[in-house]
Amino acid sequence: MTNWNDYHLILSIYRSEGLPGAAEHLGVTLSTVFRRLERMEDALGVRLFDRNKGIYHPTDAGQRLVQAAERMEQEALAGDRAVSGQDQQLQGSLTITSTESISASFLARHIPAFQKEYPGLTVTIISSDRKLSLTDREADLALRPRRPKTDSLIGRKIGQSNWGIYAATSITDRYKDIKTLSDLAGLNVIGWEGSPAAHDTMTWLAGRIDPLNIIYKSSSLLTNAALAASGNALAPLPCRVGSFWPGLTPVLSPLDDAMGELWLVMHQDLRRNARVRALADFIAHAAKEEASAFSGHE
Repeated sequence: MTNWNDYHLILSIYRSEGLPGAAEHLGVTLSTVFRRLERMEDALGVRLFDRNKGIYHPTDAGQRLVQAAERMEQEALAGDRAVSGQDQQLQGSLTITSTESISASFLARHIPAFQKEYPGLTVTIISSDRKLSLTDREADLALRPRRPKTDSLIGRKIGQSNWGIYAATSITDRYKDIKTLSDLAGLNVIGWEGSPAAHDTMTWLAGRIDPLNIIYKSSSLLTNAALAASGNALAPLPCRVGSFWPGLTPVLSPLDDAMGELWLVMHQDLRRNARVRALADFIAHAAKEEASAFSGHE
């Protein structure tokens, strides 16, 4: 079995845990995947997958092929990054990933200006709480809340990512005497849920506001900003969101012990790529220009 397509098939079945997912990933029919796997097993004289409750588990032989396929894939990706890293053309496409709130409150306001300056480049923004792999080229750049720990990744700190408490501008007069988080006890608060970061944030608040009176909540910081702007409740938000959201005014900002960082991350193989460098430098400059909004010190 020397054809990369065969290894690719094995890897797709392994990662999808079955034939339907592999067929969708490869863009072929289910029957095609079944026949190709059957031919491979006949040619090798060994079973590659065991099926249990509809899930395909690799046998010992199958696992060895999966590991070989993963090594081949990584070598191919390394070659792709090496070639891309030498590309000095300001033409083509770029992908940057970040959370929904960073994409909407920061990237969306600056990418149009970048494209105007570099009309030959097309930028894709992937807004996701899932950490996309820069090693596997799922994205060229990432905005993340902490320094990368992987040796192959390069990080540049481009700003603070502090938090504050925000309310609708029309009702901020009622909160003029609030000086500390403890002053928020019993007041209406909008909760955040659905992710580890959300859980940590709300646990942190509950330890400082007693009682913490949550009247509604959502899994989206942008939804919470909209709720606060149109309602009668306070929203804990990153300053970069609260500072630019129409109809919001800070009640407490920044929160002294709710300070974070914002890092721009890329794979080291792409550090000399002209396209990647152009976008990275543009974003770093934009963040510097908005340092006060990110930190909450406006």
